[in-house]
Amino acid sequence: MKQPARLVVVATLALVTVASILPSSSLAQNGTRRQRRNAIRANRPYAPVGLAGNAAGKAPANPADVQAVTQAYRLLSQADHDYQGHRAKAMKHLHQAGRVLGVSLKGDGKNKEQQGTSDSQLKQAQTMLQQMTTTNTAGKRHQRAMQHVNSALSEISTALSIK
Repeated sequence: MKQPARLVVVATLALVTVASILPSSSLAQNGTRRQRRNAIRANRPYAPVGLAGNAAGKAPANPADVQAVTQAYRLLSQADHDYQGHRAKAMKHLHQAGRVLGVSLKGDGKNKEQQGTSDSQLKQAQTMLQQMTTTNTAGKRHQRAMQHVNSALSEISTALSIK
């Protein structure tokens, strides 16, 4: 009599094991969220990330914006670093604006210059960026870059007020 009971227990355990191992029909049909996302990504056309312009589906950046941000960053990197961190913060904001515009800006800007020369470089960068704010360029890239440029202008103004 013990044999049929043992057989029922073993059969039940086997069914439970098989049921837990096999995926449900809804999971097999729909998959997990990650599987669905990966399937959607696999069906998208390839667009290189590093290319600026229409190849990546974005409008090219305004060359005047790129030039203004690049020159202002270069001027700030050449200036003396004695502005209680505000010059460095302005450089960081310009770096972020450059990333939005598709430009890689680099440089630590740890120079030692006369304070007057350094102040004139900051004023020159400020003038370039203010001219950039007066242009009526439309587009999301320009607007996002302008947020960083306005933050950089604020930091430059604070740096120039420090004596």
